[in-house]
Amino acid sequence: MSLSKQMMLFITAMLVILLLGTFLLNLNNTRSFLEAQLQSHAQDTATSLGLSLSSVADPADSSSMETMINAVFDRGYYSHITMLDMDGKLIYEKNNTQKINGIPNWFIDLISIEAPDAEALVQSGWVPIGHLVVQSHPGYAYIELWKTALSLLLWFLIAAGVAIGFAAYALRVMLAPLKKMEKQAEAIVRKEYLLQDALPGTIEFKRVVSAMNAMVHKMKTVFDRDAQHAEKLQKLAYQDGVTGLSNRRHFEMNIDALLDKQAEASPGTICLIRIHHLKELNDQFGYMAGDNLVKALADKMTHNLNFENSFYARLNGSELLTIMPTISGKKLSKPVSEICQSIPKVLSHLKASESTISISVAYLDYSPGDDRSHLLAQLDFATKEADQLGQNQFFYYQPEKVNAENDTRWKEMLNDAIENKRFILFQQAAYDENRKIYNREALLRLKDKNNTIHPASFFIPAIRKLNKMDEIDKLAVSLAVTYLSKHRLFHGERLAINLGQCVIRDQTLQDWLFQQLDTVDSNQIAIEIPEAIINANRNEARSLIEKIKSAGIHFGLDHFGNRFTDMNYIQEFRPDYIKLDTSFSKAIEEDDQTRYYVSSLCDMSESLDIQIIAMSIETETQLQAFKELGIHHFQGYYFGAPKTL
Repeated sequence: MSLSKQMMLFITAMLVILLLGTFLLNLNNTRSFLEAQLQSHAQDTATSLGLSLSSVADPADSSSMETMINAVFDRGYYSHITMLDMDGKLIYEKNNTQKINGIPNWFIDLISIEAPDAEALVQSGWVPIGHLVVQSHPGYAYIELWKTALSLLLWFLIAAGVAIGFAAYALRVMLAPLKKMEKQAEAIVRKEYLLQDALPGTIEFKRVVSAMNAMVHKMKTVFDRDAQHAEKLQKLAYQDGVTGLSNRRHFEMNIDALLDKQAEASPGTICLIRIHHLKELNDQFGYMAGDNLVKALADKMTHNLNFENSFYARLNGSELLTIMPTISGKKLSKPVSEICQSIPKVLSHLKASESTISISVAYLDYSPGDDRSHLLAQLDFATKEADQLGQNQFFYYQPEKVNAENDTRWKEMLNDAIENKRFILFQQAAYDENRKIYNREALLRLKDKNNTIHPASFFIPAIRKLNKMDEIDKLAVSLAVTYLSKHRLFHGERLAINLGQCVIRDQTLQDWLFQQLDTVDSNQIAIEIPEAIINANRNEARSLIEKIKSAGIHFGLDHFGNRFTDMNYIQEFRPDYIKLDTSFSKAIEEDDQTRYYVSSLCDMSESLDIQIIAMSIETETQLQAFKELGIHHFQGYYFGAPKTL
């Protein structure tokens, strides 16, 4: 029982005892007063009637006595009037047998009102001839006492209601800091850090609240310090100091992850911008002008090539690069042309129009399985081709031309696959250190007419071209829900479904999603969303994540730690687990800075009780490297290739 309820019960009990005592005392005093009134009334009547009877000339005239007694009896409210001789023999008696009406019998039985007898001497002259006995009827007294009891009870109820209401309000006000402290403590358990700004007036509560605030502030300071440390290590390890883009090391980690066939990444496009005569600009206008030019071009590049999951890097002093997963080079002619045409304006803004600065832009398509060195060599060749075209020109390098007929076949095949639901689910499990399954990631596969099974990297780029990503998300959810409606995972296991940007932005799709998820046990489901999509759609993501958590579904961040962002958003969204970006697995064995950064991510997530899953584990060395950093969950081909769900 809560403290407020206990205090309310105590106050109510004390109030009931107090008011009940007051009620009984008042009732008893009223009864005593009424009994005295009955005594006085009977005595007055006996004295008056006795004098009247004594005035009768003939004591033997009983009819006159009876007439006088009847007259008095009928005018008043008496139980009886009795005339006795001096020997106590009955001469005449008048009784009232009328019952008391309008009062409950239990009240009459419970409360006894004594109506005492009053006596008077009747005499003839100076000779006593008898005794007159009068008793008032208690009916009026009971009626008066009943009315008094009702009035007292009404006053009691009103007083009790007002007092209890005031006490409840006072307790709520006085104990409000306790309720806030309870929420504060619960928030601490959830690794949320709430401060009570308004301190209570009660000294004891004020001290406790101040102590709680101090503890919460200290814990939040520790988390903020860990988050800032992780951000600092990330920037030191992977960020270019001038542009804020990724450096060459970070580029190599990411491109290697994208080219890894086992990672099942999608094909895409790489674009390289090479700045000519940057050294001459530095010599003529100073290094600040050169840095400003590079920053301006970096801003223009990130603005024009702003596609979902785009990755930006500065390879060296004069080369900027963008990786665009799932994007075909055919879509880049316009944005790349705008970058080239912007150079004169950029130089004019920097007051360096007289310089010989120019750029060459080259881009080409890549696919998982390509060799990084070969791709960079092709980019270098394509950049030189662009330079041959003149200043500020671009070149799309296409080793193998893809004709329109091929595109048409793609569309026909994918439309047929969607309409005929040729998609199936595979799964790859994430394990803890004891090889116990933590969750199973659902992986969508396409089964063509020849029963050949293709990974997502095979069809996702074409699906994006057809603008059918929402249908793919629906298919994945429907297949997962269908599976869970027929099978039950082991206790603690969850089937993780990956969702993309269209679910975050489409309210209708969200409504459909939760209608589907409501049909299965929420403890068997997890939703994963890439970190880049969350950061690009913070407001919409916040609403969706709240719905996911309200439904009792686990939420995970995918491809975590690969973007430069404020780490404090982790505290706001509070995922149940995060999956490290696959690029860390390639560098974790040899790159100390990567190890330091991943270690800082572990410290930050541990303070929030968030599990970290290391992805793309392929070797024992990688597994041990992550274990040494404090990671306890792993997923990758080291534990087994994806298999049919």
